[in-house]
Amino acid sequence: MSSLHALTDQRAVDDDSRGARRSSGARPGRQVRTQTGRHIPWLYLSPALAVLLVMTIGPAIYIFYTSFRNDSILGGAGQFVGLRNYETAVSDPGTQHAFLVTLMFVLIAVVLEMAIGLALAVPLSRQTASSKLAATLMLLPFAVTPAVAAMVFKQLVNPNYGWLPYYLQFFGLPPNLDLLGDPVGAWAVLIVLDLWQWTPFVALILMAGLQSLPLEPIEAAMVDGANKWQVFRHITLPGLVPFLAIALVLRTIQAFKTFDSFKIVTGGGPGNSTEMINLGIYRIGLQSFNIGLACATAVLLLIVLSILIPFIQSVIGKRADPEEA
Repeated sequence: MSSLHALTDQRAVDDDSRGARRSSGARPGRQVRTQTGRHIPWLYLSPALAVLLVMTIGPAIYIFYTSFRNDSILGGAGQFVGLRNYETAVSDPGTQHAFLVTLMFVLIAVVLEMAIGLALAVPLSRQTASSKLAATLMLLPFAVTPAVAAMVFKQLVNPNYGWLPYYLQFFGLPPNLDLLGDPVGAWAVLIVLDLWQWTPFVALILMAGLQSLPLEPIEAAMVDGANKWQVFRHITLPGLVPFLAIALVLRTIQAFKTFDSFKIVTGGGPGNSTEMINLGIYRIGLQSFNIGLACATAVLLLIVLSILIPFIQSVIGKRADPEEA
């Protein structure tokens, strides 16, 4: 019996050793396959990363490098000038005015678009045939490029044959009213153009947010006697804060990038009342041919955005998270 037990134990030891050898022999192959699998996603992403490097990161490095030089777009040997371009951009009254005009436009346009977009999103969020049709029609402004929309609006307000001056005379205004010849009228046209193009964008984001909110808190509040305004103020609006943050950040960035409408509709006029910073950069770089100063001004705009956008996200993020509020 003792010899039988000894033989059984020896066979068990042999089996364990063979299993260990098999498992140890399989591990290197698994590791090789795992490491190879980890590189496959990067292989698939490599074309997109290459395009990103060439089209985005490369030009950004060039702009930052050129901002420290006095290069001209006409050619010639430029040289390193340090922070002189930044000092010129900061101290130039025209650049300061352009920054103020840009901030004023962003503030007016984005606030109005957020308010009107929210007002449109509430009825559009109802799952009815009319609301679905209206949401589809609101996509039409996205089918028109900003340059084409600006050209159409410029013709609509033309004092000689535009529709808008013609119909405004029936409301007591003078005939052949030149809206673009007056700073207030020019600003009104530019704001209306931006509202027409980008308010549907905000409304669709907020509509999606409203449709994703749970119905149980709203139904419970109405059962407890809350009216529609109380439900919207205390339940719907707090739940909509993350979507408001998304719309606000995206629209703020896009508003700072506005160029087409100002260049085509007003050209910065009358005078310099609508001279945005992007239009100023265009004039410095492509009309005055001072590419170094234009790059420095663009870097300053990037710094302003890098400070402003995280600040907006932090302020709204605290309101979106009840624990941080």
